[in-house]
Amino acid sequence: AIELIHKQPVRWVKERTVKCDGGGGPLGHPRIFINVDRPQICWCTYCGLPYAKESNRKMLESLPSTSYPLEPTGHEAEVPKGYQSNTGKPLEQR
Repeated sequence: AIELIHKQPVRWVKERTVKCDGGGGPLGHPRIFINVDRPQICWCTYCGLPYAKESNRKMLESLPSTSYPLEPTGHEAEVPKGYQSNTGKPLEQR
C-alpha cells in the first residue's frame, strides 16, 4: 500500500493549511489540518495524500528527487484531485 501512496502526485495549494478528511464522506477519516508553510511535501497522516504550498514549487522542483511525483503521471493508482471535494471544485475547502 505504501508504494501506491507514493504514486499520488502532490496537491499544490495556496493556503498555509490544508484540511484533509480522506474524501468519500463517511468512508473518509477524521478531518485533520496540515501546515504546508515549510518548503517541503507534507502528507496526511491518515491517508498519505501529499500536499505542498504553491509558493514553494520552484524550490521543490529544483530537488534531485522527491518521495512523491510533483505532477500527475497518469498512473492507475492516482486518486483524482476532485475526489477530495464534494463541491465540484478540486480541493475546495469545506
